[in-house]
Amino acid sequence: MTIPKLIELLAEFGGNVVLRSQGGRVVRYRDIVALAQTTAFRATRRRLVICSVDNDIGAIQGYLALLAADAVPMMISPSLASSSLDILNDTYQPDYFLLPQVDAGRWPKAKPLASLGRYALFGLAEGDSASNLPKELALLLCTSGSTGSSKYVRLSHRNVWSNAAAIADYLALTSDELPVTTLPPSYSYGLSVIHSHIWAGAGLAVTSKTLFDRDFWCLMRDMRVTSLAGVPYHYEILEKLRFTEMELPNLRTLTQAGGAISPVLARRYSTHCQDNGMRFFAMYGQTEASPRMSYVPAERAFEKAGTIGIPIPGGTLELQSETGAVLPGARVTGELVYRGPNVCLGYAECRADLSLGDINCGLLRTGDLAERDDDGYYTIVGRQNRFIKLFGNRINLLDVEMQLSDVVADFACSGHDDLLEVYVEATSAAQAIEIKREMMVRLRVGAQCIAVYEINALPRNQSGKITYASLNPENARRLA
Repeated sequence: MTIPKLIELLAEFGGNVVLRSQGGRVVRYRDIVALAQTTAFRATRRRLVICSVDNDIGAIQGYLALLAADAVPMMISPSLASSSLDILNDTYQPDYFLLPQVDAGRWPKAKPLASLGRYALFGLAEGDSASNLPKELALLLCTSGSTGSSKYVRLSHRNVWSNAAAIADYLALTSDELPVTTLPPSYSYGLSVIHSHIWAGAGLAVTSKTLFDRDFWCLMRDMRVTSLAGVPYHYEILEKLRFTEMELPNLRTLTQAGGAISPVLARRYSTHCQDNGMRFFAMYGQTEASPRMSYVPAERAFEKAGTIGIPIPGGTLELQSETGAVLPGARVTGELVYRGPNVCLGYAECRADLSLGDINCGLLRTGDLAERDDDGYYTIVGRQNRFIKLFGNRINLLDVEMQLSDVVADFACSGHDDLLEVYVEATSAAQAIEIKREMMVRLRVGAQCIAVYEINALPRNQSGKITYASLNPENARRLA
């Protein structure tokens, strides 16, 4: 497909409102175009811009203007530690920064060039560093970090906007949509919500409030929000908030990605949506795929709960053996391999890597193990690097978590060879003993193979995914 320049796409929807805040501020598509054409933003063309942004209307306006000005944003979390920021600055040598004005002191050599409310665009005082960024490079995103990775994914314009177009296609997005910003813009899922709705000429309700805030639900009603995006953790929160009993007459779509949602929850929300004239979409992806690779159509959400669905428009999925042989047919297990125009160019670990070409050539080996059913729907059954051995028996930790999901909530599994570690939030000694006994029966192993720990809170990254690398017996209390 032909990908138009973003500034042309924005101009096409000129008078449409693109960003709305709860305070009544609005930004139109033509405002983004105008900002991109200012002297300050035109100077960012083909320059690297570190964007430390949250869900703020000025921040998102600045990010979109940078894309339209043909800059290369590097998205980072505002919660990134100062020491990590220093390393990032030394490693990538950015030319500009988009960040809160109160944080400008982190880069004393940077001077403000354009104000965007709480945020501002800053440039280095010397300002004339040569740019060697290739024309196809559009965006840099950190990987999810659920296993401690901090590589940056190099995405092209074709990667980003072909995926946005595919998502807009299967979600049937139109210009009258209004999603709410439940996910941070430094997270690939959060950005994909922005990008896919930009492709459709729609608007976004911008808020930094969380699901726990009363003001968030007031915004949902007052601004007539039409869709809500969440990771599995969000849906667990919605359960506690009794979401299915809320009156939200304008809400018509729920989407889920960012990890496996339990089949029980998927069925519950697909049923709720079906009973209330809404749609529920479970989706699968990775940052390396810009990020979406598959989805479960809303009409089959209940039937196919627990699967990751079918490939997105323009993409293909297949299963491969350990030797790379394609595995045809159903009910076989292999590595899930994706092909499509949204597959990233490759990774970067320093400034010089930004000039590398397309390493992947449209092919992504996901590292996930999957099965395909008779209808062509895929189910993730494990992760190549999430296995341990219990006295010679290979144990899939994802499978263990799925088995435990009907016994306990708010838990995670980790461990090493000959010891399975189960970390549970706010548990009791009696429940820990029950969990241990249950797993001994299911896994057919002795008591010495399983340890159950109580933990105050499971470590999670900004997208709600559990950071397994942070699970440590030293930070927990063993109960069984």
